Amino acid sequence: MEQARCVIRRETTPAGPAVRVHVTGSLDRAAHAELRRALRRAFEQTRRAAVLVDLTEVDDIGSECIEVLLVAYTRALRGGHGFEVAGARGAVRQALEITGLCPPSALYAPNTADTLDAMLDAGSLLPVMSGRPGA
Repeated sequence: MEQARCVIRRETTPAGPAVRVHVTGSLDRAAHAELRRALRRAFEQTRRAAVLVDLTEVDDIGSECIEVLLVAYTRALRGGHGFEVAGARGAVRQALEITGLCPPSALYAPNTADTLDAMLDAGSLLPVMSGRPGA
């Protein structure tokens, strides 16, 4: 497994300024300290900008790193920052869906409108941990 690496950069998104944390490698037990440091640096650079965690190049994630992401989400809410986890796929996405850090995959089904209506009717939507506090 490849050691986790985090690259932080400021960018402007359609929603405004953001700090992107691009993560590559394996987010296993050994990676939680690196992920925590990267997110801490990202929050130091934000000045109320959103923090975007890009997991496009992550193939697995352990519970320690999921906890780090949940703590970062809580910090974002308390500090008035936006927070979003993006690009998760496969087993990583499944793990993050369970925690609510990613929306359920069904929302991305080909017939999204019907699927979303059915989930709303059934009351089965999970809270999505992204966006700005109070939004």
